Amino acid sequence: MIVTQEELIKEIAKKEDMDFTTIRKIFKSAEHVIFDYLSSTTPTENITVKLLDGLSLECSYIPEKEIHTYDHIICKPRIWTKPKITRYYNKKLNKHFEN
Repeated sequence: MIVTQEELIKEIAKKEDMDFTTIRKIFKSAEHVIFDYLSSTTPTENITVKLLDGLSLECSYIPEKEIHTYDHIICKPRIWTKPKITRYYNKKLNKHFEN
C-alpha cells in the first residue's frame, strides 16, 4: 500500500474540516521551507529537520574526494540526506500493531 501526498491532504482536510486547497498550500510551503533548510547544509554545519515526533531528516555535507582505481575519478562535493526514525517511534508503532 502506498499513501500519496494527495491522499494525506484529502484525509487531513476531511479530518480538520478545512479546505483542500489550503492544506495543499501548507504542504507545498512546508516542502519549500524544508528544502531551503536542507540545502543550506555546509561543511561545518549539518542540518536536522524534525518533521514529526520521531521522524526527522538529517543532512550532511560530503566533501570532494578522489577515487583511485584504474581511472582517476573525482567525486564532487555534495549534500546527503537520510531519514531517521527514532526507536521510540518504532516501539509506538509496534505497540499499536499488537492491539
